[in-house]
Amino acid sequence: MIFYILVNQITTLFLSMNLLTTLTFDSEIASYLYGGPSEDVFFSVTNNRRTLAIKPSQKERLSNLLIITRTRKYYFDLKYDGMNPHQFIEVKDGVINHAMKELVTTSDYQILEGASSILFINKRDGPVTVNGQKLDKTDHLSKGVPIIFEGSRILN
Repeated sequence: MIFYILVNQITTLFLSMNLLTTLTFDSEIASYLYGGPSEDVFFSVTNNRRTLAIKPSQKERLSNLLIITRTRKYYFDLKYDGMNPHQFIEVKDGVINHAMKELVTTSDYQILEGASSILFINKRDGPVTVNGQKLDKTDHLSKGVPIIFEGSRILN
């Protein structure tokens, strides 16, 4: 699976205690910082410092993770999902696309997909919460990452 991550966007990463999750980057990992106690999550840098392997040791208290590569910073919010965790993720730099095609349409929202970003369109009269942020009408989001709409995982 490929995550095309836009600059300064926080990406939710779903983990399981039964599976190892790997994040592989195009450039070398310079460092990473985990926001919780180090014993809560196992981390290992492998593959010539381009891959970070992650496995939680418990379901609660997962925190945030900052990964700094030679070229960029990536922000992750770690969550537990024993049924649908992420496993092998390739992390690429996303850019806002303007050529898009329809991916999903409901009465509440529409999602358009480009080569390395998506456009989320709010069809409700008032603001909604998408990936932890208030959204009035439209916003570009990273492609391939989970979309959390009003607290529910609706994509990936």
